Amino acid sequence: MLNRFSKHFGKKVAALATLSMFICTLAFGQGRPVTGSITDSTGAALPNVSLRIKGTTSGTFTGTDGKFKLNVPGNDAVLVVTYVGYHDKEVTVGDAADLKIVLQQSVSQLTDVVVVGYGTVQKKNLTNAVTTVNNKDFLQGGFNSPLQQIEGKVAGVTISNPASADPNRGTDVQIRGASSLDAGNGPLIVIDGMPGGDLRNIAQQDIESISVLKDAAAAAIYGSRGANGVVLVQTKSGKKGAVAVTYDSYVEHDVVAAKPEILSADEFLAHQRDADQGARTNWYDELIRKNNFGQNQYLTVSGGNENTIFRLSGNYRSKTAIDIATERKEYGYRANFQQRALNGLLEFTGNLSQRIAKEEYTNYDAFKQAIKLNPTLPVMNPNNPREYNTLQGYDTWNPVQDLLARENGADQNYSIIDITTKLNILPNLSSELKLARQGHEMLRREYYTSKSAESIQNNRTGRARLQNEKWQDYTLEWINNYNTRINKHDIAVMGGYSYQEFNTQGNWAENMDFLSDAFWYNNLDAGAWNKEDGRLGMDSWKSKEKLIAFLGRVNYNFDNTYFLTASFRYEGNTKFGKNNKWGMFPAVSAAWRISNLPALSNSRVINDLKLRASYGVTGRSGFDRYTSLAKYAPYGMYLDDNNEWIRVYGPGNNFNPNLQWERAVAYNIGLDFSLLDNKLSGSLDVFDRRSKDMLANYEVPVGAYLHTEMFVNVGTTSSKGIELTANWKVVNGKDFTYNTNITGSYIKAKLVTWSNNEFQGNYRDLQDLPSPGNPGKAYRLEPGTELGSFFGYKYAGVNDNGEILIWKDGIVGKEQIVASSQGSEKDRTYIGHGAPRYELAWGNSLAYKNFDLTLFFRGRFDYDILNLYQMYYGLQAESGINLLKDAYARNGHIKSGKVITDYFLEKGDYFKLDNITLGWSPKFNTNFIKNLRLYGSVRNVFTLTGFSGLDPTTVGITGLTPGYGSLSVYPVTRTFTLGAQLTL
Repeated sequence: MLNRFSKHFGKKVAALATLSMFICTLAFGQGRPVTGSITDSTGAALPNVSLRIKGTTSGTFTGTDGKFKLNVPGNDAVLVVTYVGYHDKEVTVGDAADLKIVLQQSVSQLTDVVVVGYGTVQKKNLTNAVTTVNNKDFLQGGFNSPLQQIEGKVAGVTISNPASADPNRGTDVQIRGASSLDAGNGPLIVIDGMPGGDLRNIAQQDIESISVLKDAAAAAIYGSRGANGVVLVQTKSGKKGAVAVTYDSYVEHDVVAAKPEILSADEFLAHQRDADQGARTNWYDELIRKNNFGQNQYLTVSGGNENTIFRLSGNYRSKTAIDIATERKEYGYRANFQQRALNGLLEFTGNLSQRIAKEEYTNYDAFKQAIKLNPTLPVMNPNNPREYNTLQGYDTWNPVQDLLARENGADQNYSIIDITTKLNILPNLSSELKLARQGHEMLRREYYTSKSAESIQNNRTGRARLQNEKWQDYTLEWINNYNTRINKHDIAVMGGYSYQEFNTQGNWAENMDFLSDAFWYNNLDAGAWNKEDGRLGMDSWKSKEKLIAFLGRVNYNFDNTYFLTASFRYEGNTKFGKNNKWGMFPAVSAAWRISNLPALSNSRVINDLKLRASYGVTGRSGFDRYTSLAKYAPYGMYLDDNNEWIRVYGPGNNFNPNLQWERAVAYNIGLDFSLLDNKLSGSLDVFDRRSKDMLANYEVPVGAYLHTEMFVNVGTTSSKGIELTANWKVVNGKDFTYNTNITGSYIKAKLVTWSNNEFQGNYRDLQDLPSPGNPGKAYRLEPGTELGSFFGYKYAGVNDNGEILIWKDGIVGKEQIVASSQGSEKDRTYIGHGAPRYELAWGNSLAYKNFDLTLFFRGRFDYDILNLYQMYYGLQAESGINLLKDAYARNGHIKSGKVITDYFLEKGDYFKLDNITLGWSPKFNTNFIKNLRLYGSVRNVFTLTGFSGLDPTTVGITGLTPGYGSLSVYPVTRTFTLGAQLTL
């Protein structure tokens, strides 16, 4: 059957080639045929290379084997050869009958290949705001998420991890500011072309590049999920040639970089904070594991020939964290292949990966307890040193007991398989079909022993809980590509179809009161708790979502001077209301290469200068499934007339058949430049993104509706900003090179309106402060205000009794009143903002002979942090607990309790040396070792800041409540890494 298939299409290709030769003959007379092949510098064939006879519109493309055939008018004919990622080349035919052409890969950033949605494009031809970071430019060391490797390297992208030393904690990512209230602010992740990919399935060494689609024109091809930007992750693939083996290994160790300065036991007693219980305990140190250790072992094998290319990798990673409870062990493999068949008519590519992780979790609240607990309390029971000292009282517990007298973790299993079949119908016409499945299974396991506080305080013998969850995502995409060149006009057309299905299901069961702790969670039926009538102790659920889209894009290039890109995506999603299942997401962008003007063509200063402009419409749909439908919800268990327990159901929501995606309309103007013999290059972008039809819960009148709230599309937010990226090759000598780069951004987001004719919203207060003594909510969302705005009192000093004074009506200089007794809601006002407006990163790469050194600095500026440490543990009025030393120093004049005032707002501005890496690559006089590099790295070297807390980077700065300095702060660490990279 394959032979018949090959013959069938082979005849068509031959017929088309004959027709092409016939047309050339008519155009140039008899001419003569010329054949040839095009390869790269390693000898690998280059498919789909464009060849054009200079001064004419005639040409051809190489096949998948890199070979071509065309008629030329004579021996003086010149072939213009162009290929993405390689230098253009002109070749005079002469009297040769079979040409061997070798293209050299470009080293200029302007000719790098950039991955975009459903394709690639040369960077010099980009019309959108897209930034690509290749693996050679990644930050080095161990990270929780691959995205931490590009932190600070992409202007406009905010990456935040308030607990970066916790190996089980993910990373928060936000592109060009927050814009959504209830539909999510995180970007869409696409892995090897599969939308909705899971980054936890990838080893950091398997990543080739990470591209960020920042403007709507680039992201619109992903429709209702592209409004927060798109992150494209491209994994490594094999290369043609001899089999290569690479081993990559590192070990790491954390030390505490900053601790809270709290009263010692003697100072605690001297200030008469509480009674002396006899012990001298440093609770914070009791939670720290000094012998923490991490390792990563990675091995890959790759190679292939003209028809078959493969790459196999496997790695093992483990880390015992800085606290006494957290651990993570993971291992996995990734395999990919490329197979040509039928003389290049068919191509098959595939990826297969699986990763298994065993996670043990901590409790961040334990570090809050470590600050406030009486330091004279013992860890163990004084009357029985084999048992923990179980503490009594409101929000008072033994943090060591909490972390060690239980097991709290999960077993994770991630998997991806994707297969792409590509049919090369013509050298410039192809069709490919992708089938993919992404799976994720989690077993959540908990057991609280008879020695835990909850068991002792409830006279209970153990509590066990198991929870199973499973996610299965299926993807089918059919993509067709056609490109042609007519004289100076290059045209590329893409069209396709996308289908995705997302399935989630899970269940849990728990029980209590076991005969002993021997079985842990492995014998749930042995517990006595759920044997009583009316108790169930289990639950299960299942949900599904489907997405279908038709998409297309046209790229036009005139003489490498004028560029135009237009795209559309027509998409439907089952999550939306029945009246709004489908939507259109158009985009258009254009660019003009100014440097092609005659006046600049011979400039020694300007090598490349390109002006870009774009417009696009994207969507946002990160809300719960079935929200638009009328749902029934459980209303508890009740006894019926037969004295039996039954589950009761009733209407669970106000359904909304008009519910749709949030719609983001964005404009972008950019300038790409390369100056001074390509030594200085970069880009400057200005953007304006307005998100409309915001999704949020609005209060509605009961009577007209069943419930007091309804999830609807109302309101508008705005995000505006400027982004700059600059790269400078300072020195490029034989023995010494020095490159430096800067990324910077200014972003400001605000709520424009929150009402329409049907639904009215005045403001919304966010983020309740913790108890005891909850002073209210810290943020207010109101039309016309910046997202992340703090709302509280204006500090006006203290009176003679040490009571906090505030300015009446929030007007400085009006009247001072006592906050605790006279302050009211009308005295509150906007007192600051928690989202950094400015971000800056500065990278430096130096190399001298066999040594290399990188120093990476970054900082954030113009934002505030609400320092809850100072508010809760920095005031003497907080009775019965330990305090910061500041309570009797910088805050010693305050004798009253906490209120939300700008006194506790601090500037979060900081600038830090985030990463320093020194490497050595010795040379060997052997063919056995191709490359060896030894390196050492330090992360979080030092921080310059006026913030009095542990570290401003422990404070989240994404979402709607940025700058919230939580009381539950995971330890701030400095990480030391030693690694080796060997290629055979």
